[in-house]
Amino acid sequence: MARTFSATGGSERLGRLAVLGVLAVPLLIGGILAWALAAPTQNLDRVTAAIVNNDDPVTVNGNTVPLGRQFAAGLIEGPSDPAESTSNFTWVLTNSDEATLGLGTGRYAAVVTIPESFSAAATSIGGPAADAREAVFEVATSPASAALDPTITQLITEAAAAAVNQQLIEQYLDNVYAGFNTINEQIGHASDGAASLVSGADSVSSGAQSLADGASQLSTGLDSLEAGADSLASGLAQLDAASQPLPTQTAQLAAGAAGVAAAVGSLAAAVSDATAQFAAVTAQICLTPGVVCDRATAALARLQNADQQAAALAAGAGQVASGNAQLAQAMPALVAGIDESAGGATEVAAGSRQAASGADSLSAGAQSLAAGAAQLDDGAAQLADGLGQAVTQIPTYSDSDISTLTTVVSRPVLADQDAVPPGVQTVPLFAVVALWLGGLVIAIARRAVPTRLLLTSVPSRTITLRSLGPTAALGAGQGALVAVAVLTAVNTTPLAWMSFAGASVLIGAVFAIANQGLAAALGSVGRLVAVLIAVLALAAGLSGSVPPVIASTAGAVPTAPALSWLLACLTGDGPAALAAVALLALATVLGIALVFAGVARHRTFPRHRGA
Repeated sequence: MARTFSATGGSERLGRLAVLGVLAVPLLIGGILAWALAAPTQNLDRVTAAIVNNDDPVTVNGNTVPLGRQFAAGLIEGPSDPAESTSNFTWVLTNSDEATLGLGTGRYAAVVTIPESFSAAATSIGGPAADAREAVFEVATSPASAALDPTITQLITEAAAAAVNQQLIEQYLDNVYAGFNTINEQIGHASDGAASLVSGADSVSSGAQSLADGASQLSTGLDSLEAGADSLASGLAQLDAASQPLPTQTAQLAAGAAGVAAAVGSLAAAVSDATAQFAAVTAQICLTPGVVCDRATAALARLQNADQQAAALAAGAGQVASGNAQLAQAMPALVAGIDESAGGATEVAAGSRQAASGADSLSAGAQSLAAGAAQLDDGAAQLADGLGQAVTQIPTYSDSDISTLTTVVSRPVLADQDAVPPGVQTVPLFAVVALWLGGLVIAIARRAVPTRLLLTSVPSRTITLRSLGPTAALGAGQGALVAVAVLTAVNTTPLAWMSFAGASVLIGAVFAIANQGLAAALGSVGRLVAVLIAVLALAAGLSGSVPPVIASTAGAVPTAPALSWLLACLTGDGPAALAAVALLALATVLGIALVFAGVARHRTFPRHRGA
């Protein structure tokens, strides 16, 4: 066994079957890895998982809400976004016992159990804050499943949970934004009412001020009325005292007037008789016209005039006598009325004093009412202004606005990730691992240090170069075959395809030379180092969370620049490709040097002690 893995193990010349076998090893490694793992999230329908739905639906606002059923449907339907490249498991709805049995046997890669309280807990955010709680579902995975299945299960279940969460948040936010409209409308009504209150309060304030002014004027007037009533009462009292003798005096006056009227009547009758007699005398005198007739006629005219005046005086004296008689009759009633008026005036004076006191109280109350009404007016104005500002500050939303906001706010942050096309990350890694192991197989199949020319005069560098030629050719052939195999898993351009294939050919040759160098210089230890390099490359390429010592070691071996070169071919990163080519050229020189060192060491023989 030691001889097989030594620097001189293997054959210097390989037969056709051996060459085909050497070429087939990396082809199988790279092809199988690329076919199976180039896009690990594709073809997930080959994985079977189970759903156990124990949820009891709840009723919200008269509607039945079966969130457990909706969550299960989201798991079964898979991603709703057509842009998502991740496929979905084959989900089976079953019961708890069958799911546990299937998980134990490995028939199910995972089991998702939805508890009875799932819907009740998920909808608790719409009730009292003290009752709000999270809805929790259980995910169980099987140790018998593949290593990546639990991680993929977590991603799928989290995506379904996120979809249910978004639906619940959208419903919650829809109610919130609709509530804003209701609050705005109600405060708008309150603002209108406050505006009416302001108008009414302003009228009340104005009326209260007018009332206060009127009450003040009334108080002043009643004070004047009180003074006037007192004066009136005093005057009427004096008038009453002075009017007491009037009935007697007016009776005497009526009697005197009646006597005067009788005397004047007699006088008027006498004048009338004298006039008639003088008229007869004059008529006789004037039978003889002359001076005497003229004078008699003139005297008759004056006497007739005096007769008329006497008759008028008699009539006036009669009327005076009649009036005095009536006055004498009415005077007792007048005196009694004056007496009653004096009593009434006294009562009026007392009432006016009470009215003046009440008017003073009314004026003070009206002033307080006016001050309160003014404060009410100011407060109503402030309330109206505040409600008006609240109406402008509380937003309102249309149905389309609510739909947009609920969608955006339920998912305020989205990742617009420029996803790497399937296979671009994995295919170069698988090609590098396959070519490195293919180089190791070449180093095992062919003799790392050819022994046929060691004892000849052929220079060591010539032996080295002659040995490396077939090795490099086999490695290049492996590179060509591996490129053809792995590129079937990548959708790329013809230029990238050709550059990848060319790089794979050169990398295959470099890896073959490097593996021969390790075997030639270090023998079986070198082959062990080559195996470790393959493991390091695979571990560091599959995960960025490896320990720093592994990441730094993997970055220092030839597989690192080879991986960078193949990635650069698929992504079009020219500078990275040039840097990788330089490092691989250095690895080639180092491999050639190691082969030369192995050849030189095997041409040196130790001296015998007895020589």
